Amino acid sequence: MNNSEGMAVLAGLGIFFAIFLGFMLLITVVMLVIYFIALWKLFVKAGEDGWKAIIPIYNTLVMSKIATGNFKLGAASLIVSAVYSFFMSIGITLNMIATSGNDSSLAVLSIISLPMSLLAIVCAIGMAVIGGYFHYVFTESYGKETVWCVLSIFFFPIIMLILAFDKNTHYAGPKNHIKWLE
Repeated sequence: MNNSEGMAVLAGLGIFFAIFLGFMLLITVVMLVIYFIALWKLFVKAGEDGWKAIIPIYNTLVMSKIATGNFKLGAASLIVSAVYSFFMSIGITLNMIATSGNDSSLAVLSIISLPMSLLAIVCAIGMAVIGGYFHYVFTESYGKETVWCVLSIFFFPIIMLILAFDKNTHYAGPKNHIKWLE
C-alpha cells in the first residue's frame, strides 16, 4: 500500500467516524427531548409546573419533592454526585501528572491518587444506592405496585415513559420510608 492509498483509507475512516458520531449525537438529542417531555408530563401530573423539568439540577430537587415531599433526597443525590466528580477528577489528574514523566518524585502522586480513586468508587456505590432508592420512591409516588418500583431501579427511563403517557397513572403522593426524609 502506497502513501496515497493509506491516506484514502484514513480519510474514509474519518468520514465514517464523523457520520457515526453525528448519528449518535442525533440519537442522544432525540432521547433527551423524549426524556424532558416525559418528565414535563410527570411534573404536571404531580401538580408542579412543567417548565421545572427542563432545568437540570432543579428538576432533580423537584423530583425529590414529588417522591418524598421535600428536597433532601435530591440534595443528597446531587451532593454525592458532586463529591464523586471531585474525587474522580483529582485522582485522574494526579495519576496523569505522575505518569507524564520519568521523574521518580512524581511516583508519590500516583500513590496519592489511589485513595482518591477508592473514595470515588465509594461515592459511585453511594450514587447507585441513592439513585435506586430515588427511582423506587418516585415510581411509588405515582401509585405503582412494588414490582413496578423495583423495575424502575433498573429500567427507569422506560418506566418513566410508561408513567408519563399512561392515562390511568395518577400522582398518589409521597410515601416516606426513611425518617430523615420527613
